[in-house]
Amino acid sequence: MKAIKIGIITFFIVAFLLIIMLLNAGPPKPIVLSEGKKITVLQGTYCWSKFTGSECVDKISPSSIIDNNKIVPFSVSPQSEIKINFKKQPIDEIEVEMEHLGESKKIKVEGNVFSAPIEKGKYIYIISGRWKK
Repeated sequence: MKAIKIGIITFFIVAFLLIIMLLNAGPPKPIVLSEGKKITVLQGTYCWSKFTGSECVDKISPSSIIDNNKIVPFSVSPQSEIKINFKKQPIDEIEVEMEHLGESKKIKVEGNVFSAPIEKGKYIYIISGRWKK
């Protein structure tokens, strides 16, 4: 009988801790695919409301994040489709900004898909979304 009580108490403590962890999770990371292959995604600057309060995290530039994490560029075919998936969809459209040769440009996204450019080169994509949090 004592073992059952301890088991029930342990279950509720674990459940409570898991709920708190989920409520305090940060923004969702997208899964980005091209030609059926997963592209590495890194977390950048964000603001997020948690159970314990709101926080804004200001990170270094996207190119510096890539360099500091020693990310190897992912090659895609010219004009291939790049698909963005979130476990929980943003409330607004997903926005994508492309950086190339020091210039930045907004990219058209339709149905969470955009196309790679025709010209070869190193491109960095910044994906943004808004959620109720």
